[in-house]
Amino acid sequence: MIKKSQMRFVIYFGIIFVITFILLLSLGLVPELLNKNGGDSLNVLWDKAQNFSVDEQNIINENPTRIVIEKIGVDSTISNPNTTNVSTLDEYLKTGAVRYPGSGYPGLGNMFIFGHSTGIKVVQNQAYKTFNGLKDLKAGDMIQVYGTSKIYLYQVTTVTLIDQNQALVEFGSQKNMLTLSTCNTFGAKSERYVVKADYLGTN
Repeated sequence: MIKKSQMRFVIYFGIIFVITFILLLSLGLVPELLNKNGGDSLNVLWDKAQNFSVDEQNIINENPTRIVIEKIGVDSTISNPNTTNVSTLDEYLKTGAVRYPGSGYPGLGNMFIFGHSTGIKVVQNQAYKTFNGLKDLKAGDMIQVYGTSKIYLYQVTTVTLIDQNQALVEFGSQKNMLTLSTCNTFGAKSERYVVKADYLGTN
């Protein structure tokens, strides 16, 4: 027969175990294997713990307003049109860089920004030189994107010259990153440089 003292021990042990488990789970210290066998509710909590970022709590869908890449002398305003019409985007390119509608926002998703570049040394409209030097970036170089309230920092991972028939960017990516591209005319079939950069946080 179970004694009262034994019963109390079992109850206290159970309570302490549950409290300890919840505390470890909230700190993200529960082993993944245990989590996977712990039911749907634990899976949801584990996923949240794995993806948690203090910075992401304060990120909002704000439009980018300016891009600065000190290494290559880029400092341009960013337009945010609400249409993907090619001729309209071409008009916006005459004023500087452009965020492609439907792509991510600063710090959220894959934000795609494109701009003109030219090999001509003297041009009347400086916007045609917006992304001059993009091909000279290297992995590790820093990019700053200004929002209406914060400065978002990105670090270059790859610089690629892509074929005219390749897609510029995959918008399905859930990764927080930045993709830059430069070409003579948006939508025109030509080779173009594509820079990919990982999101680091806000400054």
